[in-house]
Amino acid sequence: MSSQLAGHPTPPPAVAAADREWIHSRNALGIARLLVHEGRPAELVGTACRMSVEAACRVALERASFPYDGDLERGLRRLSAPVDLIAGLDDGQPAARLAACERALGFLSGYLRSESPERSWTF
Repeated sequence: MSSQLAGHPTPPPAVAAADREWIHSRNALGIARLLVHEGRPAELVGTACRMSVEAACRVALERASFPYDGDLERGLRRLSAPVDLIAGLDDGQPAARLAACERALGFLSGYLRSESPERSWTF
């Protein structure tokens, strides 16, 4: 049964894609948190954190009508993010990498709330 048949409008494809990307970001953050909790290697935590921030950045860039070219740092500059926003994301201890990820997601969710306040951008 389609969502329209159930009485719910189907979101436009761009909105649905952004929602999926935000879900991917939140899932990757959850994985990073679990990896830290389990004492897994910093590189695994860093990979999950980077995936989370990249997915959130793609959503924010899309909302701002900017393309994402695969360069996270350039994407964040386009969003006027603080220069040191992702400092520690790719090096350091697992907990520090997770903290850097959560800082970046905090900035990006705030940006998204200003662009699309009708949606909750929690993480």
